[in-house]
Amino acid sequence: MRFRLSRAIYIVIFLLTFLVLWYLLSNSNNPHFTKTCELPLTFQNNLLNLSYRVHKVLDVMRLTHCLCYGALWGQVRRSNTLPWETNAEFCINNKEISAFDENFIDRIFRKHNLSLSYDSAEGIYSVVDESFQKGAQIQLIVFEEDLKFDVMRRVGWKRRMLPPNCEDSKSLECFPVRLMRKPLPMKPFGWKDLPVPWESLEILKYHYPETWWMEVLPLNC
Repeated sequence: MRFRLSRAIYIVIFLLTFLVLWYLLSNSNNPHFTKTCELPLTFQNNLLNLSYRVHKVLDVMRLTHCLCYGALWGQVRRSNTLPWETNAEFCINNKEISAFDENFIDRIFRKHNLSLSYDSAEGIYSVVDESFQKGAQIQLIVFEEDLKFDVMRRVGWKRRMLPPNCEDSKSLECFPVRLMRKPLPMKPFGWKDLPVPWESLEILKYHYPETWWMEVLPLNC
């Protein structure tokens, strides 16, 4: 009996170890899996510089924008990017950016040596500088204003198939319009100030309802 119990324990331990290793390896192939807890300082500084340059272009276009998602979390916690993040996010207003022709938007970013691409399914513009280390990018996450319910909600064609109800469709990631009303406050982000939503981390309660109060580290940290 002792022999059988001992062997059963070894089998359980082996299976658990195998499952843990399989989980880690499968996630390491995922593009969203972070392979390091702290990216090189040069990379972090490049990402900061990229965020300042994108902010400048958005200011030239007079587009309402503010740090959000992980970038805002980094600003609140560290007044900087999170050391493991390869991108920084700005939330922008769909009505404002839709007033511009797509070719004009592309040209104005290229004028500042920036490349722009748009994911119509997700409603996200990705901005990169080809001369920077591969992987660094700024995401412009587009929100539209719902005047009836006084909320901002995500755009993107995959969300058009969902009921326009914030309670029933969590992927709309709605938040109150007041949090993005101009003029937005400015807060330190690295060595410069960038616009942030009103009420500091209040918007994070809507984007990360289960974890807004805690810093979620990468899987391998």
